Amino acid sequence: MAVLDPRQLECFVAVAEEGNLSRAAARLHLAQPPLTRRIHRLEQEIGAQLFRRTAGGMELTEPGAVLLERAYRIIELSDRALNTTRQSTAGTLGHLMVGYYDSAILHGIPTLFREFRRLYPDVTIGFDRVQKRVQVDLVQDKVMHVAFGRHYPDEPGIVCRTVLTERMYLAVSSYRAPMWAEPIRVADFRGQPLVVYPKTRPDSADEVVHMCLSAGFAPTIAVEALDVVSCLAHVGIDTAVAVVPESATKTRADDVVFLPIVDAQPAKLSCIYRADPWSPTLDLLIDFLDRRQALQEAPGKGPELAVAGLNAGMDER
Repeated sequence: MAVLDPRQLECFVAVAEEGNLSRAAARLHLAQPPLTRRIHRLEQEIGAQLFRRTAGGMELTEPGAVLLERAYRIIELSDRALNTTRQSTAGTLGHLMVGYYDSAILHGIPTLFREFRRLYPDVTIGFDRVQKRVQVDLVQDKVMHVAFGRHYPDEPGIVCRTVLTERMYLAVSSYRAPMWAEPIRVADFRGQPLVVYPKTRPDSADEVVHMCLSAGFAPTIAVEALDVVSCLAHVGIDTAVAVVPESATKTRADDVVFLPIVDAQPAKLSCIYRADPWSPTLDLLIDFLDRRQALQEAPGKGPELAVAGLNAGMDER
């Protein structure tokens, strides 16, 4: 089976497009005799005449026209393969495996990755719901690139950084919502039965307890739920009220109303990843997070991201 030499193919395309050996040779920075020999060799390998000489120069035969069509496809595939390899090495083409747990995925994270994919549209994103204690192991073992959650323990070789903050809300049953006078303050739910979640510690439950103690009272914990969904179910049936971050309000739970708590400290959402640079695609994400944070902290920018600023930064690179 004959194998097409890329250089021979390049010579063939040049002659076909120029329709003249002299012009094709000049385009390829070749003398005309070597170019003629390569065309003849290609014809011998294929077993067909590719050009016929005319008064005006070189004209494709029918087999030559068929080969030209195929040659364009081969060149396009070759260029695409090279570009794909370069992108993969640079991290601009690849896959990010992202871990999350609970409602955090509903607030902020979609916006973050939408902005990331505007800059790197060839990177695919995969999401996997994994409990926090397992997330750290998967990140350590390079099974997962990055994970999002709250209250991560310190781990050697793992970077933990805050990516956004969320306002806190009091979730109450819609039946009792009219009984609450806004604005809601932490002191207002003194003596109220609370649903806290999750049962594992430390996490949001301990943060709520600390919030109440800082306001001068010990909370009345009625239920310890497994997650935000079961927490809001208890609120919906009027078992108790619950303190939840803004992401929980995206669940649109039936029979639950969310009232903003004006004096509660915002909840921090963090991400974790390995400190060593093991993935070009992860390096791109970390660089994106660094520039995103710098833009958000710049005077006059506020908490929202100026995506145009990130795009401008990319143009300068």
